[in-house]
Amino acid sequence: MATDSTQNRGCGYVVSVVLLLGGGGLLSLAASQLRRSGHELTPEALVPGVIGVLMIVGAFFLWRLAGRFSGEAKAEAARKAQFPDQPWKWKKEWAGPAIAADSEAGTVVIWFFALFWNVISWTATGALLSKGISKPGEYFVFLFPVVGLLLLWAAIYQTMRARKYGRARFVPSSLPGVIGGYLGGVIEVPANVTPEADARIALKCIRREVRGSGKNRSVRENVLWEREELIARDKWAAGAGGTRIPVLFYIPAGQPQTDASDRNNEIIWRLSASAATVGVDFATGFKVPVFATGETAAPPEAGAPVLEEYTPVTLDASALAACGVRREGDTFHFNTGHLPGTRLMTALLMLGFAGLFAWFVKAAVPVPVWFFTLFFAAIIALFAFDVWFARFELRIEVGDVVVTQPRPWGTKVTRVPRTEVAAVRPEKSMSSGESQYYRLKLEGAQAAPGMPGAEESFLVRKAREMAEAKAKQTGRSLPPELAAQLANRPKFSVVFAKHVPGQTKAEAIGALVLAAVRGK
Repeated sequence: MATDSTQNRGCGYVVSVVLLLGGGGLLSLAASQLRRSGHELTPEALVPGVIGVLMIVGAFFLWRLAGRFSGEAKAEAARKAQFPDQPWKWKKEWAGPAIAADSEAGTVVIWFFALFWNVISWTATGALLSKGISKPGEYFVFLFPVVGLLLLWAAIYQTMRARKYGRARFVPSSLPGVIGGYLGGVIEVPANVTPEADARIALKCIRREVRGSGKNRSVRENVLWEREELIARDKWAAGAGGTRIPVLFYIPAGQPQTDASDRNNEIIWRLSASAATVGVDFATGFKVPVFATGETAAPPEAGAPVLEEYTPVTLDASALAACGVRREGDTFHFNTGHLPGTRLMTALLMLGFAGLFAWFVKAAVPVPVWFFTLFFAAIIALFAFDVWFARFELRIEVGDVVVTQPRPWGTKVTRVPRTEVAAVRPEKSMSSGESQYYRLKLEGAQAAPGMPGAEESFLVRKAREMAEAKAKQTGRSLPPELAAQLANRPKFSVVFAKHVPGQTKAEAIGALVLAAVRGK
């Protein structure tokens, strides 16, 4: 890790020098263009001048940032030598009695990116307008200032939130949070927070992966585990000194611990709190250390709140409707009406593709461009169809559970014996940032040995056959974990809901359905 940090700091210094030289070169070009035009401010002088100034300012801040990282890396190396077996003491952020919220750094990044984007996009747009628009395709450039205004609004909103609530901090009762134990403490907010409804606190384990490099670099965050708790507005402790939010989460065994050894594949535990308030909503977040220390604690009672301040998960009609569920006696209806933002986004994307294809016809676009555009349009169309039309009905009869799924090409009806439903299992269906959505499955009892489970898909079957063939060729048996998974497949696995928001709600709805199936 020390080698990676050294390389990153060296790259920071190199990039700052490159930015400084590039910015100086652009300023020289701008000055030359200004002299040629008789000191008249033209786009040929304005654009390189603005970009050059931004590059020089960026080089200065990057140089300062690299120097600060260098000092922090040396201090962290000293703490590693002092506490080799206690990695939660290595980070400066976790060394004090409290952990500061990480929202301030995010606000600075948003402001920098918003200003950079707006300066570049508005300068380019102004240069284009000064020349005059000669082709219809040049109107596309106006999209960039619109995106810049949205970024600017996001930066302003974050700044308003910071000024309204100040910078919160998390004071843990003990460090670290323990896998197989608890993470507890208090979130202290230096302002009064008055929620309009139940406030939410959540703890998530996230795998953060960086893929590719250069222009192809992308960051993906996958939530591995999450838990959410609600605090009723009348239990929200606000006083003259600010607001105190109690935190206590049980972390089940088997979860991965915090791991930042590989910057391209990190395990992050994130604690967050949010509440809808008048004006700017309250929200804050923290990166917290969670490790397997060997200590364990008894889990809380199933279905009961961990703290008396927490509100138990209630699945009344309004809470079910917020998850796209409607119950009528022993019949459950599931839809995606609770995803208006996702529906609107997919509709706009499909309209955009329709307009693009119309332009393709007029512009006589080559066949390969048609092919690739149709390929991506088909993928988005499948996702849009799933978001708009995924509907299920689960009906509990005397002896069977009947799952009905209406589809344009025909209604699919699945009937399974009620007595053989062993569990309801949630699985991830899609994600949007840190927001996870789950599908729910009815699972039957264990299949007989050697009998392929009814839920075994084509890809799973091919993977199993390839693994078995490989084991036969090498003369080795299948790994015990894989053999156990293949042997313990249920008799059936039937999807009856999609896109239920959050693991906590998905598990609660699954428990409600399972209790109804068992007649409890």
